[in-house]
Amino acid sequence: MFQFLSQPFAVRLVCTDDTGGKPSSAAHIVRSSCPSLYRKQGTHMLPTPYLFSGWLQTIFLAQCARKRDKLSDITYDRELLALPDGGQASLDWYPQRPQCVSAKESAASPLDLAASAPVAIIIPGACGSSREYSMRCLARALCHRRRIRAVVLNHRGCSNTPVTTPRLHSADFTADLHAAIAYIQQIAPNSAISAVGFSIGANILTKYAGEQSHACPLAAAVAISCPFDVPTAFKHASRPHPINSLVFQPAFCIAARSYANKHRPAIQAGSANCDFVAINRAKSMHELDALLIAPVSGFSTCDEYYREASSAKLVPKIAIPYLAISSSDDPLFPLKSIPIDDIRANPWTALALVSHGGHLAFFTGLWPRFWYIDPVLEFLAATL
Repeated sequence: MFQFLSQPFAVRLVCTDDTGGKPSSAAHIVRSSCPSLYRKQGTHMLPTPYLFSGWLQTIFLAQCARKRDKLSDITYDRELLALPDGGQASLDWYPQRPQCVSAKESAASPLDLAASAPVAIIIPGACGSSREYSMRCLARALCHRRRIRAVVLNHRGCSNTPVTTPRLHSADFTADLHAAIAYIQQIAPNSAISAVGFSIGANILTKYAGEQSHACPLAAAVAISCPFDVPTAFKHASRPHPINSLVFQPAFCIAARSYANKHRPAIQAGSANCDFVAINRAKSMHELDALLIAPVSGFSTCDEYYREASSAKLVPKIAIPYLAISSSDDPLFPLKSIPIDDIRANPWTALALVSHGGHLAFFTGLWPRFWYIDPVLEFLAATL
């Protein structure tokens, strides 16, 4: 009876059955080390009962963005990262950056980690930041439950990070992640490095892993609610829908316009001729991408930007353990944007697909908590 009732909430695992006996294949890691994703009797993601749709899950996530509780109450150690083109990103470490740790400190309390502790880079979505509830929950869980040092890579201009060049963060741009990884390798040469990306951050991570292929320095990667096929995903995200038109698009546009206006002097110092009158009148994500992100990123059209940003075409080239976590009721990025066949064909990649998780939410339990944290911790721990 339980099996029948829970069937709609089963976790669907997509990966190759032919692993060639490789212990580093995503399928082997999931099946041997991730009980939240794979058991012979099946695994389930039971959504919070009153968050029974993708929109409800997603809206609830937005409402608790600044929430603080025992699962998220942390203090970051911030440093600015100088980028090769003169730009800046910020790194928010938890509990602290490696070079601040001495052997004496590492034995002082359970919170202190050795300088050689593994590092997990957390990459937020568009206009996202380390201050978000989901970022803080994951950072705390990595440290306290698996003794993995967390560092959130805040994009240019986000979370009070200065914009010092006309270049902004965008879905196609992997150079900042590349620079952050190189820097972490420099200051923590004995630490294994992995990464977890959210939404646009997941797309950047997926694109980077595919670009680097066998040369990728990461031990593992997890992509949560990744758009993959950006033209398809972003077209769906801008479709006419009452909640989309009245809630998501206005909220996104307010955040994006605020971001653009705050950094207007730096943007206007570049060669892109951005029309700020039109930007401040924009009412959709597509309009803002066409008026701001595409020209600042060097693209002549928004469609060209979306094609270049798409990470789906690079999935076959990924050659590190890679796990994607998505929901079939994601109200922004549809199921058809996920390259399921390519994920299944590549022994390095796997997809955990749930029925009711919304976009980046995945709330479970009567008192909502993030379901994906357990799979992320299990997958990363097995590879570090």
